[in-house]
Amino acid sequence: MKLTPEQQSSFEAWLRQKIEHASCTLCQANRWKIGGLVGTHTIDAIDDQIDKEQSAMLQLICKNCGHVLMFDTRYIAGWQDQQDLSKSGLIM
Repeated sequence: MKLTPEQQSSFEAWLRQKIEHASCTLCQANRWKIGGLVGTHTIDAIDDQIDKEQSAMLQLICKNCGHVLMFDTRYIAGWQDQQDLSKSGLIM
């Protein structure tokens, strides 16, 4: 899912605050682009019970080799609240 300009600005500001000079762990390049918003879920089966937890992840993609870093939106300061993500269908 493509980010809105506000989401992109919020993510960029958070990245600048948390990560000054991130080099790709695979190729050591320092050229990144912001990808899209990705919905994820995990399923844990315990005693025949299925517990589904969903979250949304933001992509940071190395422009040199394509390696992808994923950031959980629940940890990003200034990000839209969970209720807005629920409306998008990415979080239940």
